[in-house]
Amino acid sequence: MDKKLPLYERFALELEAQIKAGTFPEGGRIPALRESSIQHSLSLSTVLQAYRLLETRGIIEARPQSGYYVKYRPSGRSLQADPAPAREDPTQVSTDELSMQLFRDTHDPDFAKFGAASPDPELLPMAKLDRILIQLAKQGRFALDSSFYPEGCEELRVQVAQRAFGYGCSIRPDDLVITAGCSEAIALCLQAVCRPGDLVAIESPTYFGILLEMEALHLKALEIPTSPGTGMSLDALAFALENHPVRAVVAMTNFNNPLGSCMPDEAKRELVEMLERKGVPLIENDIYGELYFGDRRPSVAKAQDRSGSVLLCSSFSKDISPGYRIGWVAPGRFFQDVNKLKLAFANGTSVLPQLTIASYLESGGYDLHLRKIRRAYAQKVARMSRAIMESFPEGTRIAEPGGGYVIWVRLPAGLDSLLLYREAVKSLITIAPGHIFSPTHKYRDCIRLSAAAWSEKTEKDLARLGRIAKGLLGAGS
Repeated sequence: MDKKLPLYERFALELEAQIKAGTFPEGGRIPALRESSIQHSLSLSTVLQAYRLLETRGIIEARPQSGYYVKYRPSGRSLQADPAPAREDPTQVSTDELSMQLFRDTHDPDFAKFGAASPDPELLPMAKLDRILIQLAKQGRFALDSSFYPEGCEELRVQVAQRAFGYGCSIRPDDLVITAGCSEAIALCLQAVCRPGDLVAIESPTYFGILLEMEALHLKALEIPTSPGTGMSLDALAFALENHPVRAVVAMTNFNNPLGSCMPDEAKRELVEMLERKGVPLIENDIYGELYFGDRRPSVAKAQDRSGSVLLCSSFSKDISPGYRIGWVAPGRFFQDVNKLKLAFANGTSVLPQLTIASYLESGGYDLHLRKIRRAYAQKVARMSRAIMESFPEGTRIAEPGGGYVIWVRLPAGLDSLLLYREAVKSLITIAPGHIFSPTHKYRDCIRLSAAAWSEKTEKDLARLGRIAKGLLGAGS
């Protein structure tokens, strides 16, 4: 076993091997946290991280007030199994009004917002950002300064490059373009590498905002099965590359929205090498990369890029401020194309928010802030996951993420997520129905819930949602 791996990963691999060997059979209980801690001379936190890792891989599951058990895998219906067939046909992307309605619901104060993947405003450093912004505004430097180019202010690009180096990317400030959020970064990348009618391979399920962009750009989608444990299926992608004229691949390698999957580092390397051999660019979305629950930040596929074919996109919307709309892209060999598009359509990104974020990062408080919100989101995800299993109908299953704050829920057979959405809205509760995460409207038995909205105040709302689900299931039986 590789001794370079973190201790919790080594223990998780050891326990996984025992499960596969039959020491702990399907449905059987594994040793309690304290028992494993004593037997293996490990801290409770190390054992807990190992168990959570095995949970995200779909190997074990937590049962409320009972402990951890090896998961049953009846008829391949575990959430770890690929939910879509490996051999898909291209499809024209077409989204519906519901996707737009979810955005509108985000701003309605009367709703319990389980459907919106927005951060908890109570966890954002708004007071500090406000002080910095006021100070910069008084200086007035940003108002008429013509020295800012489409790629964005140098102060911010320096800070982004420094952080990227910390997770394995040798990106220079001059390699970066600052954007109005991650969505604009991805849109610029799609336009830089594709033309209308081109075929783009995407994760399935995938964030519906990507589908909105692809529809607007008149691109076709090819769905690649994606697992909650390991991300996009590389076998299915290899088949797609051999049999279809794939022009680009879009993937959220760390904490996919909605699945919460995190692609292992070795798989990221294999993904980059596969695409380099085919000459296909990868548009990588790392917007949730900093919101990990483990001991270390997961790497990115961009760290394996040797040909400049990975276009890495991210933003500060999920951890600092969604309202500032500050994102960035490292487009590799497509830099000139992306920068030209940025100039053509927007000229640049608003300077005052850029300088505010740059000053905040330089102040040194960002890492402390991240540690705080990672703990908070890990707790929210755990508590909401338990509440879902307690409140929802029997047969409900969840894919707990190893980072971020969204939870993918598979409903029992016979319960339609769109019908659940419509009934929930009547009770002022929003959820994201599964079919909007697929261009072919799969996953009608799934929903995405945001744990960022979880609190003691919303706990009753989730219990009410569970009662609605039970009522619909009973009415249909």
